[in-house]
Amino acid sequence: TVWCIISMYIGVVITTCTIANLQLLVTNMDAALTAFQNKTEMIKVYMRYRQLPSTLQNRIICFYDYQWDLLKGANEEQFISDLPRSLQQQVSNFMCRDIIGSLPVLRKANNALLNALTDCVEVNIYSPNDDILRPGEKLRGALLVSRGEVEVIKGHDVERKMQRFDRFAEE
Repeated sequence: TVWCIISMYIGVVITTCTIANLQLLVTNMDAALTAFQNKTEMIKVYMRYRQLPSTLQNRIICFYDYQWDLLKGANEEQFISDLPRSLQQQVSNFMCRDIIGSLPVLRKANNALLNALTDCVEVNIYSPNDDILRPGEKLRGALLVSRGEVEVIKGHDVERKMQRFDRFAEE
């Protein structure tokens, strides 16, 4: 009877440890999602505290949801800044070279010039229906579309639809 009690006790301990480890494993797998949900909740609390209009609150939440869908919680700037300078340059080249090389004036440019230009690129993520520029606002440099679609609106009419590799600059 003592042997049965000891073996049952050991069985209960092993089962408890196994269940606890499985729960910990599942929790760690969703750590990024949990962090995102906590961040979103803090943003909602802040927006309610500041009494932002509900339409603005919805746009802000949509932006964070869109960013989550694209990057799954990865902080691209942090990731790149943690790399050594040579790897930063290679990542930047890989991400921007096609779009910069698509410009007619740069198609035959040498690698040194393209490398220098990729350092000057500012990458922005816009959620659907965001305004990139408002009427009367001046565009610094050029807008190059690397993903998605951009509508150029003049008045209330869509003047042009831009897609990957399209560019827009003020004349």
